[in-house]
Amino acid sequence: MSTVPEISVVMPVRHEETHIEAVVRQLLAQTLAPEHYEILVVDGMSTDGTRDIVQKLQEESDNIFLLDNPRKLASSARNIGARKARGKFVLFVDGHCQISHPEMLAMVYKTIQAGERCVSRPQPLVPLDKGGFAEAVSLARSSIIGHYTGSQIFKLEDHYCNPLTAGCGYEKEMFWNLGGMDETFDAAEDLEFNYRVHQSGVRALHSEKFSIQYYPRTSFLSLFRQLYRYGYGRARMTRKFPSTFSPLPTLMGMLGVWFLVLGILAPFVPVAVWGLIPTFSTYVFATGLASLWAARGRTFMVFLKTWMAFPAIHFGAGLGYLFGLMGGPDWSD
Repeated sequence: MSTVPEISVVMPVRHEETHIEAVVRQLLAQTLAPEHYEILVVDGMSTDGTRDIVQKLQEESDNIFLLDNPRKLASSARNIGARKARGKFVLFVDGHCQISHPEMLAMVYKTIQAGERCVSRPQPLVPLDKGGFAEAVSLARSSIIGHYTGSQIFKLEDHYCNPLTAGCGYEKEMFWNLGGMDETFDAAEDLEFNYRVHQSGVRALHSEKFSIQYYPRTSFLSLFRQLYRYGYGRARMTRKFPSTFSPLPTLMGMLGVWFLVLGILAPFVPVAVWGLIPTFSTYVFATGLASLWAARGRTFMVFLKTWMAFPAIHFGAGLGYLFGLMGGPDWSD
């Protein structure tokens, strides 16, 4: 490329052979002229077909670059991409998503030309299998009790906001002035960085035009592990910045421990049953009502799967946060 691009799209990836080609092609199909952006795929030493796919795509376009990430961490991948970025604006896009609008990069370009320093995007979940567990996860996660109430990831209207939960693109100079990503994090590294963006006084322009869609997890265990990892990363941020302490995930983690301990004791200590039954029944009833509302108009099986998804969300995130606060093991690995 003979010109310097304004936007550097950084893609931290590892073992993404299933989705990487589709995402890169969606970026190549953007309405923004190719000379205005570059695509930096930062690979965590994948052993599947990810690298081969990217290398074949490089033969079709000269604005795709493949970079190595020997540490294999998402945080280090983001920093590697930002260091190599030639653009004055760095936009992070994952290797397992769908880009909602072909004019997404054109709108980001227009935004940075207007002087914006940070952008935020909706990140809705789009299941590939209708009626399966993934659809239930999508319904549960987007419900009022399925995600952090202050999150921007399901908000579609254009507005300025705290970049904490959905900030995704940054003026490169600001990114490095704030120190880049903290490479001691391997989960919630973007959350931690966005907290520093917010503390610096910068607000993000949030727009549906920047949105990307993610694929929900397809099993209870994979969903639990995902939310545990998120919770653990968020707890690490709290240990770094105590003012970010969240009581709700702490309570959910304690509730999960309560259920586990009383469930183990119940067959041997009859009095434990009296502590387990009321709390467990209340939780089941509350999530059942939420599932009925979230899955309204769908089949009975979708309702049941949505009901199953809530414990994975609540106790995955809660236990991850609780163990993370205590400095315990990251069992999501």
